[in-house]
Amino acid sequence: MGKIRGRAFIMLIGLAAPVASIAQSPARQPALSAEQAIQLFAEAGFPLRDGRPVNRCGRPANPRIGFIDLNGDGAAEAHIADVDPACYGKPGASFAILAQQPDKSWKRLIAEDGIVGFAAARSSGWNDLSLDPGDSACPGRRRFNGTDYGAPTACAALAAVAGSANEAASTTAAGSDAEAQPVTGSRPQQIAQVLGNIAVASQSRSWDAALAAFPGAAWQPRESHAPLWDGSTLTQIGSIDLGGAIYQARVTGLPDRVKEIHLSSPGNDGVEWSLIADALREQGTQARNIGCHSPTGFGYVGLAREGRSAILHKFVNYGTMVPSTDEYSFVIDNPFDGRSEAEIAADRSLC
Repeated sequence: MGKIRGRAFIMLIGLAAPVASIAQSPARQPALSAEQAIQLFAEAGFPLRDGRPVNRCGRPANPRIGFIDLNGDGAAEAHIADVDPACYGKPGASFAILAQQPDKSWKRLIAEDGIVGFAAARSSGWNDLSLDPGDSACPGRRRFNGTDYGAPTACAALAAVAGSANEAASTTAAGSDAEAQPVTGSRPQQIAQVLGNIAVASQSRSWDAALAAFPGAAWQPRESHAPLWDGSTLTQIGSIDLGGAIYQARVTGLPDRVKEIHLSSPGNDGVEWSLIADALREQGTQARNIGCHSPTGFGYVGLAREGRSAILHKFVNYGTMVPSTDEYSFVIDNPFDGRSEAEIAADRSLC
């Protein structure tokens, strides 16, 4: 175990104290390796920076964690909560619920601003979650849908941006995904806007949100096929004009869940990543490089906007028989191809 990993492991396990006001019976804390603890907090939205967790605003965070059993199977789910009025919407707090997978990795089931309560009622065998009006700008019940607790509502997304904006304006937006604005500006600026849109849309895992991330795109009919490497059985391909160049958009997944959102450049017509990164920052999308990036453009980037985050894998598809293309891939369920963020950050092969 590396020095940074070991120090981070001690720090993270030190936070594993019961969270106040949990209504469910606490569950036994599972044994966590350093890598598993780091992955747990990163999946909850608190990646490490210099061995300490930071929140989506890039500010030092002190998330608290408790373990509870929400589906009665005897295994612990993780409830992580953090307080930062300068970063989060009403009431200046955020939470995430995560479940441990068979491979011991952690999967986020929900993450929103607010203080969550645990109701006795169950949906699909899991306890309902409740957000009271005094503890959230988007009060209401969150129910397990068989996979997770559903996409954050448009109301929740707006609250994360607006912070203390009035509840009436936020509630008006509830019930439908926020519509992406038409892309404008130079080509790097337009690419950056689409990438930011995808970062927001990817957490919902809905087809409508994924397609809406490409405003003005022309889409072909959705096609069914044999399962791909990630289990996807549906693909929808479209095209979008970005700064006078036609890019290909591709969304793959299952009927009820998008698994990958992908953007490809025209052949032999790439754009320097530094120009796109500058445009992302100008547009308010945080872009955090993860590990080393090769001179030819390979690397992972954590993108965060409007309280949502996603991992972008950017690379150049070089070929001798085909034109080279810039590729921007958002693999939602397994963004690091089986590795943890800590392993990616420690990989020096591209340095």
